[in-house]
Amino acid sequence: MNNNVYLKYLDSYDIDSVRRAVRESFAQVNIEKIIKPKMKILIKICMPYKTTPDTGVCTHPAIVRGVIDVLNEFGVNCVVADSPYGKLSNNTLDAIYMNTGMLEVANTTKCELNNDLNSCVVETPNGVKAKSIKMLDIINDVDAIINIGKLKIDETLGYIGACTNLFGLLPGDVKTLVKNRLNTVADFNDYIIDIIDALNDKLVLNIIDGVVALEAGNSPRMLSCLAVSENVYSLDASMIDVLGLKYKHTIMEQAEARDKIDLDSPYNILGDELDSFKVEDFALYDMTNDKLLSTSKRKRNSYFRNHQQRVVINPHKCKGCGICSKICPTGAIMMKYDKDGELYAYVDYKKCIFCNKCFVGCPYKVVDIKTPMGYKILDKNLNKYNKDAKI
Repeated sequence: MNNNVYLKYLDSYDIDSVRRAVRESFAQVNIEKIIKPKMKILIKICMPYKTTPDTGVCTHPAIVRGVIDVLNEFGVNCVVADSPYGKLSNNTLDAIYMNTGMLEVANTTKCELNNDLNSCVVETPNGVKAKSIKMLDIINDVDAIINIGKLKIDETLGYIGACTNLFGLLPGDVKTLVKNRLNTVADFNDYIIDIIDALNDKLVLNIIDGVVALEAGNSPRMLSCLAVSENVYSLDASMIDVLGLKYKHTIMEQAEARDKIDLDSPYNILGDELDSFKVEDFALYDMTNDKLLSTSKRKRNSYFRNHQQRVVINPHKCKGCGICSKICPTGAIMMKYDKDGELYAYVDYKKCIFCNKCFVGCPYKVVDIKTPMGYKILDKNLNKYNKDAKI
């Protein structure tokens, strides 16, 4: 995949200006080679919770409308989707669509809003943090995905753009489970890369709404930038440079380690010059990749104990054969000696990716799976809204 990034100066959300910018951008990326007539395309927006467009939190509806209007000219069908945090129902999702302006988009364009709350499990055999990921079932009903992220800075995760926006393909409650079993921002970034890998060739185009970006402190700031690329990593790398961040403190560090991007030549800029968008005083948080996802260790550990399903190896039953340690793909299982000098297996949950290979591979069946009540409740809620999705 090429590393071309098209940048377009766009100083307002005026719909005519947006359409012109989108047409120019699509011409540069040669959209006709990417999409074909009658394709069904998922427009993945940023809509994390009930908010309004003026806050700068969500993808602006004018950008979504402009993209859909231009795509409709090519004879494709579009469905807009995201999965906000928390327990979802059709009523709450409809309210969020209305508040974020997406309902108006559906009423003024040829598109539909996704109300299918079903989920599916996608296998990620080469995943670093996950061997399977639960995602919205809509990904199985579309031919391609166009990812429209919002440029912003988050207190915990740091830079948020195109890559992180794909985390929204996980159902609401699942996102909470995942974030609370990952330890650091670096772990989270690796999980995002696993999601991108899982999407394979369906992710065909990425767009960042940087017309108004979100600084630290949830302060909207005009940057007047629309950015488009086939390469999700190149797109984020260009925006990271615009904000004056260091690659080391972003997802780029993990992406380079996994051969997803060459940071010596991360992108090729087309359109307007990158320097014309750069800012030196963009308000940032103190960000490092080893920062804990939860600032409260006690709260994080409590959530893990009460909500996270996990493997458990009883040291008194363990035979010390070491097979689980050998088959563990991340080295999360170590062999230790107890006070009587007997070998037993110990699980380091900071490294565990919950693939359950030890559970399956143990010849003595001493590996158990612990399912706390909190996990059962969350899983029950997910199954319930899967069953109620068609109501």
